[in-house]
Amino acid sequence: MSFVSKKICLEEKNILYLCSQIYPDNNDMKYKYISTKSGELLSYFNGQNITCFNYSLAYKALPNSKASAVRELLSDMTKRGLLMRVKEGIYYIIPYEANAEIFMPDWHLIAEHLVNGAKHYIGYYSALQIHNLITQPSLNEQLVVSKQIRPSKINIKKVPFQFIYHNEKHFFGAEKIWIDNFNKVMCSDLEKTIIDCLFKPDYAGGIVEIARVIYVAKENINFDRLFEYAKKFDSQAAIKRLGFLLEVLEINTSIVNELQKLKTASNIVLDTELPKTGKYVSRWSIQQNLEIETITSAIYT
Repeated sequence: MSFVSKKICLEEKNILYLCSQIYPDNNDMKYKYISTKSGELLSYFNGQNITCFNYSLAYKALPNSKASAVRELLSDMTKRGLLMRVKEGIYYIIPYEANAEIFMPDWHLIAEHLVNGAKHYIGYYSALQIHNLITQPSLNEQLVVSKQIRPSKINIKKVPFQFIYHNEKHFFGAEKIWIDNFNKVMCSDLEKTIIDCLFKPDYAGGIVEIARVIYVAKENINFDRLFEYAKKFDSQAAIKRLGFLLEVLEINTSIVNELQKLKTASNIVLDTELPKTGKYVSRWSIQQNLEIETITSAIYT
């Protein structure tokens, strides 16, 4: 065996040893070929506890390599199942034991890497999922962003990621929330999630689903904060739907009277996904295009 061949074998053995240190509990896994430079890159990010990175961080990990060489390396690592290309210039490290063809990281964890530096939070139905308030699985990831992002929806391995623009007035009420034992993500708090959903019911499964959420979470809702958020958000649609549902659900809270003071005479439709038919409820200036029984039966059954 030549000196060069011995050197290559030694490098490959060292890289496989490195992977066994990173993933010590996977002795039966099928080894993926990892070159010296690939191992150097993976070791750097493992040491930094980074799983998702962009070109800039890759250059920082390999400071002695040319930009073109780093790009070629990332492309090669993607082909070999070591990295997943999330979008142009963004990569996620695939666990060594995972099948690259079917691997998909937690949707919430890659969200922040998709917004081009804009302020953002996970909202609407995706936020309801984080708050453990959904009955049906979420089929897409909804991100509220502080600036317009085009296209407003992208697919990553057939998973839709939707970017919902909120102007500065409507962009508030988010905090870091644990999604597992190790990770926090920026997400709307419970009260802001409810206000957002009342503003755009079609992004949250419709009024029936939102009513169920309010009823189920009523013991955990800070109603004073909910009112302050409604006032700050300043959407007549959200104010009227909130007041209407609180009365329908027979939730006794003083904010109903306060919401009445904020209400204007202009009419809005209760559920935006249904035809604009049904009686007008003058107390809340709402066109009730959904039967009360439909709302309550979904809650009590």
